[in-house]
Amino acid sequence: MIKNLVLIGYGSHAKKRIIPSLNKRNIKIQEIYSKRKSISEILKIKKILKNTVYYICTPPKTHFKIIRFLLFKKLNVIVEKPAVLKLDHLKIIKKKILKNKKNIFLENLMYRHSKIFERFVNYWTKNKKKIVKLEINFLVPRFFKIGFRSNCQDKFLILYDIGIYPISLLNILGIKISKIEIPDKIFLKQKLKKIKIKLRSKNLEIQINIGEKSNYINNLVISELNGSKIYFDKIFSGIKVDKKITFINKVKKVYLIKDHDCFVKFFTFNMNYLKSIKKNNLDLIEKNIVLFDRIKSKIKSN
Repeated sequence: MIKNLVLIGYGSHAKKRIIPSLNKRNIKIQEIYSKRKSISEILKIKKILKNTVYYICTPPKTHFKIIRFLLFKKLNVIVEKPAVLKLDHLKIIKKKILKNKKNIFLENLMYRHSKIFERFVNYWTKNKKKIVKLEINFLVPRFFKIGFRSNCQDKFLILYDIGIYPISLLNILGIKISKIEIPDKIFLKQKLKKIKIKLRSKNLEIQINIGEKSNYINNLVISELNGSKIYFDKIFSGIKVDKKITFINKVKKVYLIKDHDCFVKFFTFNMNYLKSIKKNNLDLIEKNIVLFDRIKSKIKSN
């Protein structure tokens, strides 16, 4: 298990999710580098703590410089999603990691550790031949007023920050996308506010709806050949909350899942396990960036 941690970034996510989870697991927080410090100040860290994990919880565009600095020092790094946004940045990270195979480098996607995600993957694995459509919905109220997002000028922020969930899910499942369409998109003040993405993989239709909306929506809907629908509620939520799986065919069946806190769960994993999944994690990051780039290209060409 992780015993010592240095937190880089002290925004709302760190305060509400990361620090309480560390406290519950009795993980010692050696230092906290506040978001008030500039990136250049963070990169001048002279006191390097060995056998410690450095957890990056800063805005996405700052990640690469911090990751590169820490990996150069052969340190253990865990970074909030998305880890990096460019393939050339990932190539540099890979080179540094290959020089030191003993360290940890992970992009943390908390939803992967939930009970409902595990149930979904199990269902998908057993029934994917009869699944004809996946509809993934993740819409958040007041998105641009929360934390660093209020000041971020990146026009594709919503794609990176919310889109990482459905994009990573498709890549975790190993779904190869042959076609992408953008039937609907809304920009506000030159920022992408809401988008509908249609994708195709052989006989599977996929629809992703992400963005800002007045009410919170977080679910995944499976449609099957026989007309059945299965709803996985709050599939991307990492907090301890009741979730539902609803089967609708001739009759409706609802199964309640008392899910655990995925943030606390993550910090129970031992260091050897975190090292062992590094290669798969790097491959996933690369696939996510490639799909992001394909979607952005379609948005720009529309």
